[in-house]
Amino acid sequence: MIVTVDVDGRADYRERLVHRDVVLDESGRPAYLNSQLWGTPEGLPVVGSGVDPEEVTLPWFPEPGGVRFRFFTFQPMSNGEESAATHVSSGDESAEPSNFLDAYDSARPGKHISDSVDFVHVLSGEVVLELERREVLLRPGDVVIMRGTWHKWRNEGTQPCTVSSVMVGAKRHTSDDQSH
Repeated sequence: MIVTVDVDGRADYRERLVHRDVVLDESGRPAYLNSQLWGTPEGLPVVGSGVDPEEVTLPWFPEPGGVRFRFFTFQPMSNGEESAATHVSSGDESAEPSNFLDAYDSARPGKHISDSVDFVHVLSGEVVLELERREVLLRPGDVVIMRGTWHKWRNEGTQPCTVSSVMVGAKRHTSDDQSH
């Protein structure tokens, strides 16, 4: 549901359907599901009377000031090794004409990076967040604030793990050790 303010200044809502993409691993099994709930363009959002917000889902990673709100469900026994090419070949249309492919590096299998601050909340199940120095098992209720880092997700359990994610586009401070 999207809540807006009409031209007369009164709040109302409209319903919308959310499409869910299935991303396959290298063997053709579902690795995770992705539901793009909402997004805004770069810069500061505009709210108020008569503003009819349009959903923005591309590029995949938001430009500075832009926002993406998504649910991800990591399937049981998914190892996070899917590559950018896997996303495109699996029909994940949101990955094709955007900055998604640039986020992966073949030297870091399954890991990706974005110029964003991501707020991730584990809703159900368990997932391993693998970073460059170490990894951590996340459980329902855990919250991660990710600040433009190399990472990948693995579900080593027997149950799906669903997380909500709000990504806010950021500008990267350039240094040799963090560039992609």
